[in-house]
Amino acid sequence: MRYIVGICLFLFLLVGCQEEEAPKPDEKPPTSSVISYTIDQSGLHITMNNGQDWMEVPVEVDELFSGEYQGSKTELIDKSYVLSQDRLAFIVGGFKQTAILSSTNQGKTWETAELPGAIEGIRLRIIGFTSEQDGFVILSGGRTMSAEGNQVYQTTDGGKTWNLVGSAPSERIVQSGTFVSMDLGFMSFGSTGPTEYYRTTDGGSNWDKLEVVLPGIYKDVFTVMESAEFDGDEIVMQMGQGTNGDYYGGNVKARLVSDDNGESFEMTGLIDPDDVMTDEEKENWRENDSYY
Repeated sequence: MRYIVGICLFLFLLVGCQEEEAPKPDEKPPTSSVISYTIDQSGLHITMNNGQDWMEVPVEVDELFSGEYQGSKTELIDKSYVLSQDRLAFIVGGFKQTAILSSTNQGKTWETAELPGAIEGIRLRIIGFTSEQDGFVILSGGRTMSAEGNQVYQTTDGGKTWNLVGSAPSERIVQSGTFVSMDLGFMSFGSTGPTEYYRTTDGGSNWDKLEVVLPGIYKDVFTVMESAEFDGDEIVMQMGQGTNGDYYGGNVKARLVSDDNGESFEMTGLIDPDDVMTDEEKENWRENDSYY
């Protein structure tokens, strides 16, 4: 009898082992293709697949930096271009003619669309898209001392054509600008004195002043609107310190939130991309009035 029991136990264990699933190999997350660029004497080159293949963009390098620009020509001007798997776009020119050079098929073909009536001698140049078809361009230029003009363009056909829709009613130096939808956009102005903010709800034809109030010391620390975007039903804005900022090294930013479509913003915390603050300092930012 004990032999029969032993055989049954052996068969039971054998079947159990056979039913166990073989260990699965470690699953590696899919790697996304990284888009990057290089600029050298031979031109502007882009890779869409982590550097495996490179293509040359059909533009003279000087055309990417024309107008009133005196910085390095080894990196593209911040916000003057769009690099994504679905769209490549660059603001080119800046004197007699300013245009958008773009491709929607990863560089297989390119199109150039003029920005009609663009300011000669552009300084600030910003391009962005809020949907597949809707995009915006913000230009500033013609600077004299601490004053300059500004222009806002819109496209509703994916960048094939651009229309000059208006300008914000300020002659101060443009700091930044962006749109979070086809109709809703923001701009900030100022090189000396308090920063001025403007908001549009009709795509840039008309602009109204927007009051942005930061608490305590932060009203003097964070003076430049860097970005704004929808996060669910809220609009999240990041404000930076500008080129002369020195609060915790100058790269800490303020996070502001609006729940009324951008009519008002409230500061909700700090963003520390370089991890220079302690967790306690970030959590107690409302009490941090003794930095200076």
